[in-house]
Amino acid sequence: WLIFCWSYLRQAASESHHSFSNMGKGSSAAAAASSSCNSIGKDDLPSMIVFDLDDCLWTPEMHELSGMPSIPVDGPLDPSDNMSQLGTVGMKVPSRRRRGNSKGFDWGGYAHDDEEVVELYPGARLVLRELAMNPKYEGVKIAVASTSLEPSYSRACINGIEIVDGVTMKDMISYSQIGREGQLTSRKTTHFKLLQKQSGIPYDEMLFFDDCNWGDHVGDLQNSFGVTGIRTPHGLQLDELHRGLEKYKNRRK
Repeated sequence: WLIFCWSYLRQAASESHHSFSNMGKGSSAAAAASSSCNSIGKDDLPSMIVFDLDDCLWTPEMHELSGMPSIPVDGPLDPSDNMSQLGTVGMKVPSRRRRGNSKGFDWGGYAHDDEEVVELYPGARLVLRELAMNPKYEGVKIAVASTSLEPSYSRACINGIEIVDGVTMKDMISYSQIGREGQLTSRKTTHFKLLQKQSGIPYDEMLFFDDCNWGDHVGDLQNSFGVTGIRTPHGLQLDELHRGLEKYKNRRK
């Protein structure tokens, strides 16, 4: 997907005047994070970046839903610009009342009180847009490792949610291990064994992001396989991506 995606996105960014360099305006934290990332060169990047899903990239968790999230929900694809290109920013469960959200996330404003909508955290959307739109990341594989109790729900969201116009999460993801059945368990070492086998990428060339709210998967993978990881207990933030890249660079020295 990478060669296609970057070629496509360069043209799209030029036409819409919404390149990533303009995404952080109005946010000093995003600007500072972007500045800190300038010290990371292409040679310092991991071969693969792996993301958890529930509570890391999106909310709510799949087991909180009352049914399959199958209806696309439109909104601005750039969370820092409400006038940006519209696209599918969430997936909604049809005709069901959503359960209470104890995390304080406002659902992006695209869900009414009687709806269940899965949406990316704003920071996670910024992270995925950076990976998609910045040519520096060309060649970096994207993967997901999730112990989701509803793998089919997770895949429906991956298939439907857009990151930039015409590019879904599925288009960006090269490898995925989702669930806890068969060879997969609640321990993510099982997911990473399969990701390593699929990709051929050594564990020490991977960077992993996980909320770790239900277990320290980051610590377990670092101790077991030497995978560099960052904990994202409040949902992935842009500065956590850059902190992870710095940590990976320093560990590889």
